[in-house]
Amino acid sequence: MQELRVFAQLHLKQRAYDHPAQDEGMGVIPLGYEPEAFERSVRAFADRYDVVEATRVSYRDTTRPILSVSSRTPDAARRLLVLSGVHGNEQAGIVCVPEILERYPDDGSVALRVLTPVNAIGAAELSRFNADGYDINRDFVRFRTEEARVVKRTLEEFRPDFVLSLHEGPQDAAFMFANRHVDIALAKRILAVLEAGGTTLATKDYFGLPLRPPGLSASSPVQRGILRAWAATLKMMAVNEYAAHRGIPEITLESSWRSTDRAARVRAHVDITLALRDELARRA
Repeated sequence: MQELRVFAQLHLKQRAYDHPAQDEGMGVIPLGYEPEAFERSVRAFADRYDVVEATRVSYRDTTRPILSVSSRTPDAARRLLVLSGVHGNEQAGIVCVPEILERYPDDGSVALRVLTPVNAIGAAELSRFNADGYDINRDFVRFRTEEARVVKRTLEEFRPDFVLSLHEGPQDAAFMFANRHVDIALAKRILAVLEAGGTTLATKDYFGLPLRPPGLSASSPVQRGILRAWAATLKMMAVNEYAAHRGIPEITLESSWRSTDRAARVRAHVDITLALRDELARRA
């Protein structure tokens, strides 16, 4: 319960520190992310994808790239944007990227763009926060961080039909947030794919609230009211709601960072990406 109380407190601050602090007591189990090796593995896909640096971010004497990886499908009928590593200590959503790139169909029907890791400094430092101690996923009102501005520019330039954000949390199993533009029938089909692939769906979210059906935290009038108050009073907004304001459906996957099963944690992120791609392809 202590880690849940700490996690809840983090929703009330955009800048919790002045550096990429490693929070203790959160129960995060690392998956062995190594920034240089990860960058090499992503750049190795340059024969199939356009791999460019969206920007570079700095901490102390080191600069690290946020990579933008795009499929070569300029005439695709649909576009899917994947945000990987917004919170740098949620490693399954980062280390899954090479497998996503390897398995993503190249039939040209759904263009893919992956920003990874969105929080490059936090990822390298095993931190939720960026170099200045900001939670990037609270910065979609004021855009104080370069990382949030990169996401904003990507949304404006790429114009995705759907956004998928890859996250992890302290709950015991996986679930997903769906903003108000996500069709509930589609969300349920995605959950069925996850479950069929072996992902255990959570019956409660990380605040202990029940999920009905299991695995789905759908937008509701009460939730939207809370998010409006959150933005108006604390000037904080996450990608999920920012995409909603732009009329874009967005799903945020939350696997469990407490699991020691690396394959299971990664599989959920790969499966949901490919399932969303197939949903968009059917609408192309």
